[in-house]
Amino acid sequence: MLIVGVAASIKIALANMILGIAGLLWLAALARGSARRPHAAILVPIAAYAIVSVLSAVFSADPRHSITELADLLTLALVAMTVSLLDQKRWDLLLRLMTAVLVFSTTIGLAQFALGGDPLQHRLRGLATHYMTFSGWTLVVTLLLLGDVFFTSDRRRLLWTLPVAALGVSTLLLGLTRGAWIGLATGMLLAVAVGRPRALVLLPLVASLLYLALPEPVLKRAATTFDLRDTATRERLEMFGSGIAMARDNPILGLGPGLVQPAYTDYRRGSTPAKTPHLHNNAIQITAERGVAGLLTYLTILGVFGLHVWRALQTSPSVARPMIIGCLMAVAGVTTAGFFEYNWGDAEVWIVTLVSLSAPFALVPRKAA
Repeated sequence: MLIVGVAASIKIALANMILGIAGLLWLAALARGSARRPHAAILVPIAAYAIVSVLSAVFSADPRHSITELADLLTLALVAMTVSLLDQKRWDLLLRLMTAVLVFSTTIGLAQFALGGDPLQHRLRGLATHYMTFSGWTLVVTLLLLGDVFFTSDRRRLLWTLPVAALGVSTLLLGLTRGAWIGLATGMLLAVAVGRPRALVLLPLVASLLYLALPEPVLKRAATTFDLRDTATRERLEMFGSGIAMARDNPILGLGPGLVQPAYTDYRRGSTPAKTPHLHNNAIQITAERGVAGLLTYLTILGVFGLHVWRALQTSPSVARPMIIGCLMAVAGVTTAGFFEYNWGDAEVWIVTLVSLSAPFALVPRKAA
């Protein structure tokens, strides 16, 4: 049930129902002693993040509203469930199921591209309800697949992983979501640096070939990424300033979960929209909502993950290496994309991110790492 729920996470209502049932079955299995108890270093900062979130809600200016936002914390149980239940066989099944969903969703996305007219006005959504959710979910799953493509010792797997990974990359490029592009590049560069460092000398050649091969809309969109004259880029920088001001006024525990949007009008700067659901940056949003305490727990989650992966790469069996590097690529990619979008708060993306964060602890326990 856990595997099916995670694979279906691009449809969040369906995924929540399946994962809710999976959670109850897991608790029953723990009570019977038929599931291993979760023990992993990642659980400590995950629990700390949940505790800080509760404290932030209780001490916010509007506790009643903030407390209603805490239901999302139930998703964090995925980390413990993954550590408890996942093994190599289940990981392979999960990757295959996510691959099937990715094929279906990206096929719909490419059809939307073919029928949409102006690509910026009709962004690809696939099975998701929003193009940012689609690009974030596709980014994570594509990077997990690329880890398998680059490092598998079973070349027969390339018959299905390689074409689907290529489909995912193509769809991300045509989706014109710049944060996802940067996340994709980060994940792939990290994989090369970790697994094939000598190949880094080929980067200029690869960049030149990409420039020649990419369609004009993609090149034009890429050229605006760091252009301060671009409206979206300028608005994001102004939102970052608003978020920093919120954190400065509420440094320890922040405004409280769910209170950035109603408070935004008071902190709005420049030409940014009068309303925004979030601040388009993970670190800024978390600090504004949950204060420095929340930011530190978030960074600790990433640090504990990175340290475990580094150790696991030194000692893990070769069969686990594609999973470990794939998860590293996925977490690095989605975290980098999180400089431009609040994907830590996007439920569909959060589910696959949390599984990517916790899978290495399940397949390569601390003693082995």
